[in-house]
Amino acid sequence: MPTMSLSQLLGPATESLLRACPTEPVLHRRSGSALDREITLQLIDRHIDHGLLDPASTAAVRDGRAAHPGRFSRDGRMRPGKLRELLDEGYTVNLRELQRTVPHLAELCRAIREETGYTLHASGIVTPPGGRGLGHHWDQFTAVVTQLHGRKVWPVRRPEVELPLDDYLVSPVMWTREMQDRWDTTEPYAEYDLGPGDTLVLPRGWVHSPHNTGGTTTSFHLTFALRERTVLDLAEALVATALPKTEFRAGIAPADLGEEALPRTLRDVRRALVAHLDETDVTAAAAVIHAGLTGRPA
Repeated sequence: MPTMSLSQLLGPATESLLRACPTEPVLHRRSGSALDREITLQLIDRHIDHGLLDPASTAAVRDGRAAHPGRFSRDGRMRPGKLRELLDEGYTVNLRELQRTVPHLAELCRAIREETGYTLHASGIVTPPGGRGLGHHWDQFTAVVTQLHGRKVWPVRRPEVELPLDDYLVSPVMWTREMQDRWDTTEPYAEYDLGPGDTLVLPRGWVHSPHNTGGTTTSFHLTFALRERTVLDLAEALVATALPKTEFRAGIAPADLGEEALPRTLRDVRRALVAHLDETDVTAAAAVIHAGLTGRPA
């Protein structure tokens, strides 16, 4: 049986990611894991050509501009042959949430969640020769980018914002013309040329704009989007341990939520919460919280 864990992506470097959240991009070399044997461009081509995709999780992008979903789907179904036409026109195809339809990726993502406590999804990105999908942007997650076919160049730049997360500090909202002009006229912090067997770990917030290097070969890679658990996540989990106490399930009258009354109400809630946390048995709470993080039964 293959090892179902981060080691399929990172090999011996797995321990370094488990010990600390990455703060700098790092390129790793893996050697013939089960992922390379199971997930091939041919497999993805069959998904594309047989319409085995969810339109809501599919995008086609060329030079930073997305094709309207109506070009490849209608009434929630893929239109036969249309996604292939877009690839032939130079569009990069992004197939999100592949772990929902590809058993090997479903098992791998489940194992990585159990190993790390992080939620994640897997996206397959197919870029035709010489193509570029998204323009400069950053992600709200740590990206583990695994090249499986062809080559792709990844120019990366230092973060413009510190530790973006979920809907906070997203690149479409934070983007400015000054940022774009600077990215267009300055050298990147680093440039990684990924070929089959290479895995790039890109911390959240790092700016990137990858492209196929040209020639005649299609590029195919998987991005495993790891949502790091944060201090706020664990704080929220500790707060949730108050649920069995009736005083925390009690309703609050509209009059106590008004603009003038709300500060007093919040002080009362804070006082009760601090008292609850002071008396919480964190060892007992850890067993329940760990089950929630990993998806395993408590």
